[in-house]
Amino acid sequence: MPPIGTLVHYIFAIGVVAMVGVVFVLAIQVFTLGTQANQNETKDRVKNATAPDTSSHDAYYAGFFHPYPNAGGGGERVLWTMVKAIQDKYPFIVCVIYSGDNVTRDELLHNVRSKFGLAIKPETVYVVELSRRWWIDHKFRRLTLLMQSFGSVWLAAQAIHRFCPDIFIDTVGFAFTYPLIRLITARIPIVSYTHYPSISSDMQNAVSSREAGFNNDSAIAGSASLTALKSVYYGVFGRLYAFAGSFASTIMTNSSWTHSHIVKLFGKPKMTRVVYPPCDTSALVDFAIAPRQPVIVSLAQFRPEKNHVLQVQAFAKLLNSHPEFVAPAGEKLPSADELLRFADDAPSQSSASSDLLAYPMLIMLGGARNIDDEVRAEELRQTAEKLGIERQVRVIVNAPWSQVLKWLRLGKVGIHTMRDEHFGINIVEMMAAGLLTIAHDSAGPKLDIITPAIKCGSDGSPRPPSVKEASAFLDALKTVDTEKASDATTLDFFPVGMVATTADEFAQMLALALSADGTVAESIARAARKVASTKFSEHAFCTAFYRRFGPVVRWLDIQRSDDDDDSADGNTGSERVTSSSRNTVS
Repeated sequence: MPPIGTLVHYIFAIGVVAMVGVVFVLAIQVFTLGTQANQNETKDRVKNATAPDTSSHDAYYAGFFHPYPNAGGGGERVLWTMVKAIQDKYPFIVCVIYSGDNVTRDELLHNVRSKFGLAIKPETVYVVELSRRWWIDHKFRRLTLLMQSFGSVWLAAQAIHRFCPDIFIDTVGFAFTYPLIRLITARIPIVSYTHYPSISSDMQNAVSSREAGFNNDSAIAGSASLTALKSVYYGVFGRLYAFAGSFASTIMTNSSWTHSHIVKLFGKPKMTRVVYPPCDTSALVDFAIAPRQPVIVSLAQFRPEKNHVLQVQAFAKLLNSHPEFVAPAGEKLPSADELLRFADDAPSQSSASSDLLAYPMLIMLGGARNIDDEVRAEELRQTAEKLGIERQVRVIVNAPWSQVLKWLRLGKVGIHTMRDEHFGINIVEMMAAGLLTIAHDSAGPKLDIITPAIKCGSDGSPRPPSVKEASAFLDALKTVDTEKASDATTLDFFPVGMVATTADEFAQMLALALSADGTVAESIARAARKVASTKFSEHAFCTAFYRRFGPVVRWLDIQRSDDDDDSADGNTGSERVTSSSRNTVS
Protein backbone atom coordinates (compact mmCIF):
# COMPACT_ATOMS: atom_id res chain seq x y z
CA MET A 1 0.00 0.00 0.00
CA PRO A 2 1.45 3.41 -0.98
CA PRO A 3 2.18 5.87 1.83
CA ILE A 4 -0.43 8.42 2.87
CA GLY A 5 1.54 11.24 1.33
CA THR A 6 1.49 9.57 -2.08
CA LEU A 7 -2.27 9.00 -1.88
CA VAL A 8 -2.77 12.64 -1.00
CA HIS A 9 -0.75 13.66 -4.05
CA TYR A 10 -2.82 11.35 -6.28
CA ILE A 11 -6.06 12.73 -4.90
CA PHE A 12 -4.79 16.28 -5.31
CA ALA A 13 -3.78 15.59 -8.94
CA ILE A 14 -7.17 14.05 -9.72
CA GLY A 15 -8.85 17.05 -8.11
CA VAL A 16 -6.80 19.46 -10.20
CA VAL A 17 -7.66 17.59 -13.41
CA ALA A 18 -11.34 17.54 -12.49
CA MET A 19 -11.27 21.25 -11.67
CA VAL A 20 -9.57 22.05 -14.97
CA GLY A 21 -12.26 20.02 -16.74
CA VAL A 22 -15.04 21.89 -14.95
CA VAL A 23 -13.43 25.24 -15.72
CA PHE A 24 -13.03 24.19 -19.36
CA VAL A 25 -16.72 23.27 -19.67
CA LEU A 26 -17.79 26.49 -17.93
CA ALA A 27 -15.53 28.51 -20.22
CA ILE A 28 -17.12 26.91 -23.29
CA GLN A 29 -20.59 27.62 -21.92
CA VAL A 30 -19.77 31.28 -21.15
CA PHE A 31 -17.98 31.75 -24.50
CA THR A 32 -20.78 30.13 -26.50
CA LEU A 33 -23.88 31.30 -24.67
CA GLY A 34 -22.61 34.67 -23.49
CA THR A 35 -24.14 36.33 -20.49
CA GLN A 36 -27.64 35.64 -19.25
CA ALA A 37 -28.56 39.14 -20.38
CA ASN A 38 -27.40 38.23 -23.91
CA GLN A 39 -29.50 35.08 -23.90
CA ASN A 40 -32.57 36.93 -22.66
CA GLU A 41 -32.10 39.60 -25.31
CA THR A 42 -31.82 37.08 -28.16
CA LYS A 43 -34.86 35.13 -26.94
CA ASP A 44 -36.93 38.30 -26.70
CA ARG A 45 -35.87 39.27 -30.21
CA VAL A 46 -37.04 35.95 -31.65
CA LYS A 47 -40.26 35.94 -29.62
CA ASN A 48 -41.17 39.43 -30.81
CA ALA A 49 -40.55 38.51 -34.48
CA THR A 50 -42.57 35.28 -34.50
CA ALA A 51 -46.12 34.19 -33.65
CA PRO A 52 -46.44 30.45 -32.92
CA ASP A 53 -49.81 28.96 -31.98
CA THR A 54 -49.59 28.59 -28.19
CA SER A 55 -53.31 28.07 -27.58
CA SER A 56 -52.77 24.47 -26.46
CA HIS A 57 -49.00 24.18 -26.03
CA ASP A 58 -46.08 26.33 -24.92
CA ALA A 59 -43.75 27.47 -27.69
CA TYR A 60 -40.66 25.44 -28.56
CA TYR A 61 -37.75 26.70 -30.64
CA ALA A 62 -36.01 24.36 -33.11
CA GLY A 63 -32.66 25.57 -34.41
CA PHE A 64 -31.76 24.30 -37.90
CA PHE A 65 -28.01 24.32 -38.43
CA HIS A 66 -27.88 24.69 -42.22
CA PRO A 67 -25.44 27.43 -43.32
CA TYR A 68 -26.63 27.24 -46.97
CA PRO A 69 -30.44 27.50 -46.74
CA ASN A 70 -30.71 29.49 -49.97
CA ALA A 71 -28.63 27.15 -52.15
CA GLY A 72 -31.57 25.44 -53.85
CA GLY A 73 -30.18 21.90 -53.91
CA GLY A 74 -31.41 18.55 -52.66
CA GLY A 75 -30.14 19.23 -49.14
CA GLU A 76 -32.12 22.45 -49.03
CA ARG A 77 -35.25 20.64 -50.16
CA VAL A 78 -34.82 18.34 -47.16
CA LEU A 79 -34.41 21.35 -44.86
CA TRP A 80 -37.49 23.20 -46.04
CA THR A 81 -39.67 20.11 -46.27
CA MET A 82 -38.80 19.48 -42.63
CA VAL A 83 -39.77 23.05 -41.76
CA LYS A 84 -43.06 22.66 -43.64
CA ALA A 85 -43.75 19.33 -41.91
CA ILE A 86 -43.17 20.92 -38.50
CA GLN A 87 -45.44 23.85 -39.32
CA ASP A 88 -48.21 21.48 -40.44
CA LYS A 89 -48.11 19.23 -37.36
CA TYR A 90 -46.49 21.30 -34.61
CA PRO A 91 -47.73 24.90 -35.01
CA PHE A 92 -46.29 25.81 -31.60
CA ILE A 93 -42.70 25.23 -32.80
CA VAL A 94 -40.69 28.15 -34.19
CA CYS A 95 -38.08 27.13 -36.78
CA VAL A 96 -34.89 29.16 -36.34
CA ILE A 97 -32.64 28.92 -39.41
CA TYR A 98 -28.90 29.46 -38.85
CA SER A 99 -27.89 30.93 -42.21
CA GLY A 100 -24.69 32.18 -43.79
CA ASP A 101 -26.36 33.30 -47.02
CA ASN A 102 -27.03 36.90 -45.92
CA VAL A 103 -30.65 36.99 -47.07
CA THR A 104 -33.73 38.22 -45.25
CA ARG A 105 -36.51 35.90 -44.13
CA ASP A 106 -38.89 37.20 -46.80
CA GLU A 107 -36.32 36.77 -49.58
CA LEU A 108 -35.46 33.30 -48.35
CA LEU A 109 -39.06 32.11 -48.19
CA HIS A 110 -39.80 33.63 -51.60
CA ASN A 111 -36.89 31.68 -53.08
CA VAL A 112 -38.03 28.50 -51.34
CA ARG A 113 -41.46 28.85 -52.92
CA SER A 114 -40.07 29.53 -56.41
CA LYS A 115 -37.46 26.74 -56.28
CA PHE A 116 -39.35 24.03 -54.42
CA GLY A 117 -43.00 25.06 -54.56
CA LEU A 118 -43.19 25.01 -50.74
CA ALA A 119 -45.34 27.65 -49.03
CA ILE A 120 -43.62 28.31 -45.69
CA LYS A 121 -45.47 30.40 -43.10
CA PRO A 122 -43.25 33.33 -42.07
CA GLU A 123 -44.80 33.72 -38.60
CA THR A 124 -42.97 30.66 -37.27
CA VAL A 125 -39.64 31.15 -39.07
CA TYR A 126 -36.74 33.25 -37.84
CA VAL A 127 -33.35 33.64 -39.58
CA VAL A 128 -30.14 34.01 -37.55
CA GLU A 129 -27.31 35.31 -39.70
CA LEU A 130 -23.83 33.80 -39.30
CA SER A 131 -20.59 35.49 -40.31
CA ARG A 132 -18.04 32.69 -39.86
CA ARG A 133 -18.98 30.47 -42.80
CA TRP A 134 -15.54 30.97 -44.33
CA TRP A 135 -14.31 28.16 -42.10
CA ILE A 136 -16.44 25.56 -43.85
CA ASP A 137 -16.28 27.17 -47.31
CA HIS A 138 -12.51 27.41 -47.52
CA LYS A 139 -10.69 24.62 -49.37
CA PHE A 140 -7.69 23.99 -47.12
CA ARG A 141 -4.70 22.58 -48.97
CA ARG A 142 -4.07 20.00 -46.26
CA LEU A 143 -6.17 18.37 -43.53
CA THR A 144 -9.33 19.65 -45.21
CA LEU A 145 -11.72 17.31 -43.39
CA LEU A 146 -10.31 18.17 -39.97
CA MET A 147 -10.09 21.92 -40.55
CA GLN A 148 -13.61 22.21 -41.96
CA SER A 149 -14.97 20.08 -39.11
CA PHE A 150 -13.36 22.34 -36.52
CA GLY A 151 -14.66 25.27 -38.55
CA SER A 152 -18.20 23.91 -38.22
CA VAL A 153 -17.77 23.91 -34.42
CA TRP A 154 -16.62 27.53 -34.54
CA LEU A 155 -19.64 28.39 -36.70
CA ALA A 156 -22.03 26.50 -34.40
CA ALA A 157 -20.64 28.38 -31.40
CA GLN A 158 -21.62 31.64 -33.07
CA ALA A 159 -25.06 30.20 -33.89
CA ILE A 160 -25.75 29.21 -30.27
CA HIS A 161 -24.38 32.52 -29.01
CA ARG A 162 -26.90 34.35 -31.18
CA PHE A 163 -29.78 32.08 -30.19
CA CYS A 164 -29.89 28.96 -28.04
CA PRO A 165 -32.78 26.69 -29.17
CA ASP A 166 -34.80 23.99 -27.40
CA ILE A 167 -33.95 21.49 -30.19
CA PHE A 168 -30.79 21.45 -32.31
CA ILE A 169 -31.36 20.02 -35.83
CA ASP A 170 -28.37 19.45 -38.10
CA THR A 171 -29.54 18.95 -41.68
CA VAL A 172 -26.09 18.98 -43.30
CA GLY A 173 -24.02 16.42 -41.40
CA PHE A 174 -21.70 18.51 -39.23
CA ALA A 175 -21.32 15.91 -36.47
CA PHE A 176 -18.46 17.74 -34.76
CA THR A 177 -20.99 20.32 -33.55
CA TYR A 178 -22.80 17.74 -31.39
CA PRO A 179 -20.27 17.59 -28.50
CA LEU A 180 -20.38 21.39 -28.32
CA ILE A 181 -24.16 21.33 -27.85
CA ARG A 182 -23.86 18.61 -25.23
CA LEU A 183 -21.14 20.53 -23.35
CA ILE A 184 -23.42 23.55 -23.17
CA THR A 185 -26.36 21.61 -21.78
CA ALA A 186 -27.74 18.08 -21.79
CA ARG A 187 -31.26 19.51 -22.10
CA ILE A 188 -31.08 20.18 -25.85
CA PRO A 189 -31.88 17.07 -27.96
CA ILE A 190 -29.75 16.77 -31.10
CA VAL A 191 -31.54 15.67 -34.28
CA SER A 192 -29.20 14.62 -37.08
CA TYR A 193 -29.93 14.21 -40.81
CA THR A 194 -26.83 13.03 -42.67
CA HIS A 195 -26.61 13.10 -46.46
CA TYR A 196 -23.06 11.80 -46.67
CA PRO A 197 -20.60 10.68 -43.96
CA SER A 198 -17.56 12.92 -43.61
CA ILE A 199 -15.40 9.79 -43.61
CA SER A 200 -16.25 6.27 -44.72
CA SER A 201 -14.60 2.87 -44.99
CA ASP A 202 -14.72 3.28 -48.79
CA MET A 203 -12.58 6.42 -48.52
CA GLN A 204 -10.16 4.70 -46.16
CA ASN A 205 -9.89 1.64 -48.41
CA ALA A 206 -9.22 3.83 -51.45
CA VAL A 207 -6.30 5.45 -49.62
CA SER A 208 -4.83 2.20 -48.24
CA SER A 209 -5.06 0.56 -51.69
CA ARG A 210 -3.32 3.64 -53.20
CA GLU A 211 -6.20 4.29 -55.58
CA ALA A 212 -6.08 7.82 -57.01
CA GLY A 213 -9.39 9.64 -57.08
CA PHE A 214 -11.41 12.62 -55.96
CA ASN A 215 -10.52 12.14 -52.28
CA ASN A 216 -7.00 10.84 -52.87
CA ASP A 217 -4.55 12.92 -54.86
CA SER A 218 -2.41 11.04 -57.37
CA ALA A 219 0.75 12.37 -55.68
CA ILE A 220 -0.31 10.72 -52.41
CA ALA A 221 -1.47 7.53 -54.13
CA GLY A 222 1.94 7.26 -55.80
CA SER A 223 3.88 7.49 -52.53
CA ALA A 224 3.99 4.68 -49.97
CA SER A 225 5.05 7.01 -47.14
CA LEU A 226 2.38 9.62 -47.87
CA THR A 227 -0.23 6.87 -48.17
CA ALA A 228 0.78 5.58 -44.73
CA LEU A 229 0.51 9.07 -43.23
CA LYS A 230 -2.88 9.71 -44.80
CA SER A 231 -4.14 6.32 -43.62
CA VAL A 232 -3.21 7.26 -40.05
CA TYR A 233 -4.87 10.67 -40.49
CA TYR A 234 -8.07 9.09 -41.81
CA GLY A 235 -8.05 6.57 -38.97
CA VAL A 236 -7.72 9.29 -36.31
CA PHE A 237 -10.31 11.48 -37.99
CA GLY A 238 -12.71 8.54 -38.25
CA ARG A 239 -12.47 7.94 -34.50
CA LEU A 240 -13.07 11.62 -33.75
CA TYR A 241 -16.03 11.70 -36.14
CA ALA A 242 -17.51 8.58 -34.53
CA PHE A 243 -17.08 10.08 -31.05
CA ALA A 244 -18.79 13.31 -32.10
CA GLY A 245 -21.68 11.54 -33.82
CA SER A 246 -22.41 9.44 -30.73
CA PHE A 247 -23.87 12.53 -29.03
CA ALA A 248 -26.87 12.66 -31.42
CA SER A 249 -30.27 11.94 -29.87
CA THR A 250 -31.86 10.64 -33.07
CA ILE A 251 -30.25 10.06 -36.45
CA MET A 252 -31.69 10.05 -39.96
CA THR A 253 -29.80 9.18 -43.13
CA ASN A 254 -30.80 9.68 -46.75
CA SER A 255 -29.97 6.20 -48.06
CA SER A 256 -29.12 2.64 -47.09
CA TRP A 257 -25.49 3.21 -48.04
CA THR A 258 -25.16 6.24 -45.77
CA HIS A 259 -27.09 4.38 -43.06
CA SER A 260 -24.66 1.45 -43.02
CA HIS A 261 -21.64 3.75 -42.69
CA ILE A 262 -23.22 5.95 -40.01
CA VAL A 263 -24.27 2.92 -37.94
CA LYS A 264 -20.70 1.59 -38.06
CA LEU A 265 -19.27 4.99 -37.11
CA PHE A 266 -21.77 6.35 -34.58
CA GLY A 267 -22.63 2.97 -33.06
CA LYS A 268 -26.34 3.71 -32.60
CA PRO A 269 -28.27 1.24 -34.79
CA LYS A 270 -31.54 1.55 -32.85
CA MET A 271 -31.52 5.34 -33.14
CA THR A 272 -30.59 5.44 -36.83
CA ARG A 273 -33.17 5.17 -39.61
CA VAL A 274 -33.26 5.77 -43.36
CA VAL A 275 -35.49 8.70 -44.32
CA TYR A 276 -35.37 9.11 -48.08
CA PRO A 277 -35.16 12.75 -49.21
CA PRO A 278 -38.33 14.21 -50.75
CA CYS A 279 -38.28 14.41 -54.54
CA ASP A 280 -40.77 16.67 -56.31
CA THR A 281 -41.91 14.64 -59.29
CA SER A 282 -45.24 16.40 -59.85
CA ALA A 283 -44.02 18.20 -62.98
CA LEU A 284 -42.44 15.04 -64.41
CA VAL A 285 -44.94 12.20 -64.03
CA ASP A 286 -47.29 13.64 -66.67
CA PHE A 287 -44.70 13.46 -69.45
CA ALA A 288 -45.63 10.99 -72.18
CA ILE A 289 -43.69 7.72 -71.94
CA ALA A 290 -43.49 7.35 -75.71
CA PRO A 291 -42.50 8.16 -78.33
CA ARG A 292 -39.17 9.74 -77.39
CA GLN A 293 -36.17 11.05 -79.26
CA PRO A 294 -32.86 9.10 -79.10
CA VAL A 295 -31.43 11.63 -76.66
CA ILE A 296 -29.26 10.51 -73.74
CA VAL A 297 -29.67 13.00 -70.88
CA SER A 298 -27.06 13.52 -68.17
CA LEU A 299 -28.10 15.70 -65.23
CA ALA A 300 -25.46 16.50 -62.59
CA GLN A 301 -23.27 19.38 -61.47
CA PHE A 302 -19.89 19.52 -63.19
CA ARG A 303 -18.06 18.41 -60.07
CA PRO A 304 -15.09 16.02 -60.35
CA GLU A 305 -16.73 13.20 -58.39
CA LYS A 306 -19.63 13.04 -60.86
CA ASN A 307 -17.22 11.48 -63.37
CA HIS A 308 -18.72 12.92 -66.55
CA VAL A 309 -15.69 11.70 -68.51
CA LEU A 310 -16.94 8.14 -68.10
CA GLN A 311 -20.15 9.14 -69.90
CA VAL A 312 -18.23 10.51 -72.88
CA GLN A 313 -16.05 7.41 -73.01
CA ALA A 314 -19.08 5.11 -72.84
CA PHE A 315 -20.85 7.03 -75.60
CA ALA A 316 -17.73 6.80 -77.78
CA LYS A 317 -17.62 3.03 -77.23
CA LEU A 318 -21.31 2.83 -78.14
CA LEU A 319 -20.73 4.60 -81.45
CA ASN A 320 -17.62 2.53 -82.21
CA SER A 321 -19.45 -0.77 -81.63
CA HIS A 322 -22.72 0.29 -83.28
CA PRO A 323 -21.99 2.09 -86.56
CA GLU A 324 -25.75 2.42 -87.19
CA PHE A 325 -25.79 5.04 -84.39
CA VAL A 326 -23.05 7.18 -86.01
CA ALA A 327 -24.30 10.21 -87.92
CA PRO A 328 -22.73 10.33 -91.43
CA ALA A 329 -20.30 13.17 -92.03
CA GLY A 330 -22.69 14.95 -94.39
CA GLU A 331 -25.73 14.50 -92.15
CA LYS A 332 -27.01 17.71 -90.61
CA LEU A 333 -27.94 17.21 -86.98
CA PRO A 334 -30.42 19.50 -85.24
CA SER A 335 -28.91 21.98 -82.83
CA ALA A 336 -29.78 22.01 -79.13
CA ASP A 337 -32.02 25.05 -79.74
CA GLU A 338 -33.87 23.25 -82.53
CA LEU A 339 -34.47 20.25 -80.29
CA LEU A 340 -35.80 22.50 -77.54
CA ARG A 341 -38.10 24.29 -79.95
CA PHE A 342 -39.44 20.90 -80.95
CA ALA A 343 -40.04 20.12 -77.28
CA ASP A 344 -41.96 23.40 -76.98
CA ASP A 345 -44.18 22.45 -79.92
CA ALA A 346 -44.88 18.95 -78.54
CA PRO A 347 -47.27 19.02 -75.56
CA SER A 348 -46.31 16.72 -72.67
CA GLN A 349 -49.10 14.28 -73.43
CA SER A 350 -49.00 14.36 -77.22
CA SER A 351 -47.29 11.93 -79.53
CA ALA A 352 -44.05 13.46 -80.73
CA SER A 353 -42.64 12.67 -84.13
CA SER A 354 -39.84 10.15 -83.91
CA ASP A 355 -38.30 11.37 -87.16
CA LEU A 356 -36.77 14.57 -85.77
CA LEU A 357 -33.53 12.91 -84.69
CA ALA A 358 -32.24 9.84 -86.53
CA TYR A 359 -29.07 9.37 -84.50
CA PRO A 360 -28.49 9.44 -80.72
CA MET A 361 -27.08 12.50 -79.01
CA LEU A 362 -25.55 12.87 -75.56
CA ILE A 363 -26.85 16.00 -73.81
CA MET A 364 -24.87 16.79 -70.65
CA LEU A 365 -26.70 19.23 -68.39
CA GLY A 366 -25.12 20.55 -65.21
CA GLY A 367 -24.52 23.48 -62.93
CA ALA A 368 -21.15 25.20 -62.56
CA ARG A 369 -20.50 26.51 -59.04
CA ASN A 370 -17.25 28.24 -59.97
CA ILE A 371 -14.56 28.61 -62.62
CA ASP A 372 -13.21 25.12 -61.88
CA ASP A 373 -16.55 23.56 -62.81
CA GLU A 374 -16.69 25.61 -66.01
CA VAL A 375 -13.21 24.39 -66.91
CA ARG A 376 -14.34 20.79 -66.39
CA ALA A 377 -17.29 21.37 -68.70
CA GLU A 378 -14.97 22.71 -71.41
CA GLU A 379 -12.66 19.73 -70.93
CA LEU A 380 -15.60 17.43 -71.63
CA ARG A 381 -16.12 19.16 -74.98
CA GLN A 382 -12.43 18.70 -75.75
CA THR A 383 -12.58 15.02 -74.77
CA ALA A 384 -15.52 14.47 -77.11
CA GLU A 385 -13.56 16.16 -79.90
CA LYS A 386 -10.49 13.97 -79.28
CA LEU A 387 -12.69 10.88 -79.48
CA GLY A 388 -14.27 12.14 -82.72
CA ILE A 389 -17.84 12.25 -81.39
CA GLU A 390 -18.24 16.00 -80.83
CA ARG A 391 -21.03 16.28 -83.42
CA GLN A 392 -23.27 14.12 -81.24
CA VAL A 393 -22.36 15.58 -77.86
CA ARG A 394 -23.64 18.80 -76.27
CA VAL A 395 -22.42 20.19 -72.93
CA ILE A 396 -24.86 22.73 -71.49
CA VAL A 397 -23.87 24.68 -68.38
CA ASN A 398 -26.31 26.22 -65.89
CA ALA A 399 -29.43 25.50 -67.89
CA PRO A 400 -32.58 26.86 -66.18
CA TRP A 401 -34.97 24.30 -64.73
CA SER A 402 -37.54 25.11 -67.41
CA GLN A 403 -35.02 23.98 -70.05
CA VAL A 404 -34.05 20.89 -68.06
CA LEU A 405 -37.72 19.87 -68.03
CA LYS A 406 -37.80 20.07 -71.82
CA TRP A 407 -34.82 17.74 -72.14
CA LEU A 408 -36.35 15.30 -69.67
CA ARG A 409 -39.57 15.31 -71.68
CA LEU A 410 -37.74 14.85 -74.98
CA GLY A 411 -35.05 12.30 -74.11
CA LYS A 412 -35.28 8.53 -74.00
CA VAL A 413 -32.31 7.58 -71.82
CA GLY A 414 -30.87 9.01 -68.58
CA ILE A 415 -27.29 8.41 -67.44
CA HIS A 416 -25.49 9.02 -64.12
CA THR A 417 -21.93 7.77 -63.58
CA MET A 418 -20.86 8.90 -60.10
CA ARG A 419 -19.41 6.10 -57.99
CA ASP A 420 -20.73 5.88 -54.41
CA GLU A 421 -23.43 8.48 -54.96
CA HIS A 422 -25.01 8.66 -51.50
CA PHE A 423 -28.51 9.02 -52.95
CA GLY A 424 -29.11 10.67 -56.32
CA ILE A 425 -32.15 12.94 -56.57
CA ASN A 426 -31.40 13.59 -60.25
CA ILE A 427 -31.70 9.84 -60.89
CA VAL A 428 -35.16 9.85 -59.31
CA GLU A 429 -36.14 12.83 -61.46
CA MET A 430 -35.05 11.06 -64.65
CA MET A 431 -37.02 7.96 -63.66
CA ALA A 432 -40.12 10.01 -62.88
CA ALA A 433 -39.84 11.74 -66.26
CA GLY A 434 -40.01 8.38 -68.05
CA LEU A 435 -36.37 8.01 -69.09
CA LEU A 436 -34.71 4.60 -69.21
CA THR A 437 -32.15 5.37 -66.52
CA ILE A 438 -28.62 3.96 -66.18
CA ALA A 439 -26.58 4.63 -63.01
CA HIS A 440 -23.40 3.42 -61.37
CA ASP A 441 -23.71 0.06 -59.64
CA SER A 442 -22.84 1.36 -56.17
CA ALA A 443 -24.17 3.07 -53.04
CA GLY A 444 -27.59 4.79 -53.18
CA PRO A 445 -28.56 4.00 -56.81
CA LYS A 446 -27.70 0.33 -56.32
CA LEU A 447 -29.25 -0.17 -52.89
CA ASP A 448 -32.28 2.16 -52.90
CA ILE A 449 -33.25 3.67 -56.24
CA ILE A 450 -32.63 1.38 -59.21
CA THR A 451 -33.74 -1.85 -57.62
CA PRO A 452 -34.42 -4.33 -59.12
CA ALA A 453 -31.99 -3.48 -61.91
CA ILE A 454 -30.80 -4.87 -65.22
CA LYS A 455 -27.12 -5.82 -64.95
CA CYS A 456 -24.52 -7.40 -67.14
CA GLY A 457 -24.39 -11.17 -66.66
CA SER A 458 -21.37 -13.42 -66.30
CA ASP A 459 -20.85 -13.28 -70.07
CA GLY A 460 -20.77 -9.49 -69.97
CA SER A 461 -24.15 -9.02 -71.65
CA PRO A 462 -27.23 -7.40 -70.05
CA ARG A 463 -30.32 -9.46 -69.26
CA PRO A 464 -33.41 -7.39 -70.12
CA PRO A 465 -36.95 -8.68 -69.49
CA SER A 466 -38.64 -10.41 -72.41
CA VAL A 467 -41.56 -8.94 -74.33
CA LYS A 468 -43.82 -11.51 -72.65
CA GLU A 469 -42.65 -10.47 -69.16
CA ALA A 470 -43.04 -6.81 -70.07
CA SER A 471 -46.59 -7.35 -71.33
CA ALA A 472 -47.49 -9.27 -68.16
CA PHE A 473 -46.12 -6.43 -66.05
CA LEU A 474 -48.13 -3.77 -67.91
CA ASP A 475 -51.29 -5.85 -67.53
CA ALA A 476 -50.64 -6.23 -63.79
CA LEU A 477 -50.02 -2.51 -63.46
CA LYS A 478 -53.41 -1.72 -64.95
CA THR A 479 -55.23 -3.94 -62.46
CA VAL A 480 -53.61 -2.58 -59.31
CA ASP A 481 -54.87 0.56 -57.60
CA THR A 482 -52.60 3.48 -58.48
CA GLU A 483 -51.84 4.49 -54.91
CA LYS A 484 -50.99 0.93 -53.87
CA ALA A 485 -49.12 -0.19 -56.95
CA SER A 486 -45.69 0.22 -55.35
CA ASP A 487 -46.66 -2.28 -52.64
CA ALA A 488 -48.05 -4.96 -54.94
CA THR A 489 -45.97 -8.13 -54.92
CA THR A 490 -46.80 -8.72 -58.57
CA LEU A 491 -44.85 -5.59 -59.48
CA ASP A 492 -41.84 -5.93 -57.17
CA PHE A 493 -39.86 -8.23 -59.47
CA PHE A 494 -39.72 -5.92 -62.47
CA PRO A 495 -36.54 -3.88 -63.18
CA VAL A 496 -36.84 -0.11 -62.92
CA GLY A 497 -33.59 0.73 -64.67
CA MET A 498 -30.03 -0.37 -65.40
CA VAL A 499 -26.71 -0.26 -63.52
CA ALA A 500 -23.15 -0.49 -64.78
CA THR A 501 -19.59 0.07 -63.61
CA THR A 502 -17.16 0.33 -66.54
CA ALA A 503 -17.31 2.28 -69.78
CA ASP A 504 -17.92 -0.99 -71.66
CA GLU A 505 -20.88 -1.86 -69.43
CA PHE A 506 -22.36 1.62 -69.72
CA ALA A 507 -22.01 1.39 -73.53
CA GLN A 508 -23.90 -1.92 -73.54
CA MET A 509 -26.67 -0.47 -71.40
CA LEU A 510 -26.93 2.54 -73.69
CA ALA A 511 -27.30 0.22 -76.68
CA LEU A 512 -29.97 -1.76 -74.86
CA ALA A 513 -31.95 1.34 -73.88
CA LEU A 514 -31.79 2.92 -77.35
CA SER A 515 -32.83 -0.23 -79.21
CA ALA A 516 -35.21 -1.83 -76.66
CA ASP A 517 -38.55 -3.19 -77.90
CA GLY A 518 -41.33 -0.68 -77.39
CA THR A 519 -43.21 -2.85 -74.89
CA VAL A 520 -40.06 -3.55 -72.88
CA ALA A 521 -39.06 0.12 -72.85
CA GLU A 522 -42.53 1.21 -71.75
CA SER A 523 -42.69 -1.36 -68.95
CA ILE A 524 -39.30 -0.32 -67.50
CA ALA A 525 -40.22 3.36 -67.74
CA ARG A 526 -43.58 2.85 -66.01
CA ALA A 527 -42.04 0.71 -63.27
CA ALA A 528 -39.44 3.41 -62.65
CA ARG A 529 -42.03 6.18 -62.59
CA LYS A 530 -44.13 4.27 -60.04
CA VAL A 531 -41.16 3.89 -57.67
CA ALA A 532 -40.04 7.51 -58.12
CA SER A 533 -43.49 8.97 -57.42
CA THR A 534 -44.29 6.86 -54.33
CA LYS A 535 -41.19 5.64 -52.51
CA PHE A 536 -39.45 9.03 -52.73
CA SER A 537 -42.45 11.35 -52.42
CA GLU A 538 -42.84 14.27 -50.03
CA HIS A 539 -45.60 12.37 -48.22
CA ALA A 540 -43.30 9.39 -47.61
CA PHE A 541 -40.59 11.73 -46.29
CA CYS A 542 -42.92 13.52 -43.87
CA THR A 543 -44.34 10.24 -42.53
CA ALA A 544 -40.85 8.91 -41.80
CA PHE A 545 -39.71 12.25 -40.35
CA TYR A 546 -42.64 12.40 -37.90
CA ARG A 547 -41.69 8.96 -36.57
CA ARG A 548 -38.24 10.27 -35.63
CA PHE A 549 -39.21 13.78 -34.53
CA GLY A 550 -42.33 12.94 -32.49
CA PRO A 551 -40.41 11.28 -29.62
CA VAL A 552 -38.14 14.34 -29.39
CA VAL A 553 -41.14 16.61 -28.83
CA ARG A 554 -42.58 14.21 -26.25
CA TRP A 555 -39.25 14.13 -24.42
CA LEU A 556 -39.29 17.94 -24.21
CA ASP A 557 -42.85 17.79 -22.88
CA ILE A 558 -41.78 15.42 -20.12
CA GLN A 559 -38.77 17.58 -19.32
CA ARG A 560 -40.93 20.69 -19.02
CA SER A 561 -43.40 18.77 -16.88
CA ASP A 562 -40.61 17.65 -14.51
CA ASP A 563 -39.37 21.24 -14.25
CA ASP A 564 -42.84 22.39 -13.25
CA ASP A 565 -43.11 19.58 -10.69
CA ASP A 566 -39.82 20.69 -9.12
CA SER A 567 -40.89 24.32 -8.86
CA ALA A 568 -42.90 25.60 -5.92
CA ASP A 569 -46.65 25.30 -6.42
CA GLY A 570 -46.06 23.97 -9.93
CA ASN A 571 -49.04 21.63 -10.14
CA THR A 572 -51.07 23.92 -12.38
CA GLY A 573 -48.21 24.32 -14.84
CA SER A 574 -47.55 20.59 -14.76
CA GLU A 575 -51.14 19.77 -15.60
CA ARG A 576 -51.10 22.25 -18.44
CA VAL A 577 -47.92 20.87 -20.04
CA THR A 578 -49.01 17.28 -19.51
CA SER A 579 -52.29 18.11 -21.21
CA SER A 580 -50.44 19.72 -24.08
CA SER A 581 -48.29 16.61 -24.33
CA ARG A 582 -51.40 14.52 -24.88
CA ASN A 583 -52.32 16.86 -27.73
CA THR A 584 -48.97 16.27 -29.41
CA VAL A 585 -49.25 13.66 -32.16
CA SER A 586 -46.22 11.45 -32.50
